[in-house]
Amino acid sequence: MIKKTDNISQTVIVNFQNPYYIDIAMKILVIHGPNIPLLGKISSTTGTRLTLDKVNKALRNKAKELNIELKIFQFYDEARIVKTVSRNRNEIAGLLINPCALVNTCYSLRELLSIIKIPTVEIHLSEFPFAKESFDNSVLKDIVLDRLIESGTEAYVKGLDILYNKILPKGFP
Repeated sequence: MIKKTDNISQTVIVNFQNPYYIDIAMKILVIHGPNIPLLGKISSTTGTRLTLDKVNKALRNKAKELNIELKIFQFYDEARIVKTVSRNRNEIAGLLINPCALVNTCYSLRELLSIIKIPTVEIHLSEFPFAKESFDNSVLKDIVLDRLIESGTEAYVKGLDILYNKILPKGFP
């Protein structure tokens, strides 16, 4: 078996025992913004006890189902988000991001996404205080592929589905 990466941000795995089998795995970058590690504290008031670990586990399970490779990060500042997206831009097929409180002022990220044109889905968790206001006032809203504001892991799983369906080459199952 040989693994090689082509120029469309997908890993192609050719199995020489069965040369007709080609497995294509998309790489998606997932970025959680500030205060996401406090999700457990926030969700405890609703009784859901949702945590960042549970969100990441749901993402990994969905990625496995869709044969998507994920790179997951969490940052508190925009500079590290911009640096990570920029460094990974040639390796990823899409970006799933929850910018949280940074969404109203993240002009550097907006500029970067406008330049590199990677399909991006913006996520907001309704459990967070001011989630609706952040969603409505996002500086990313006119440059992303789609935007979701929902509770729990559903927003992330739906976002991954949206990226998968947008990026998957036509004609693939």
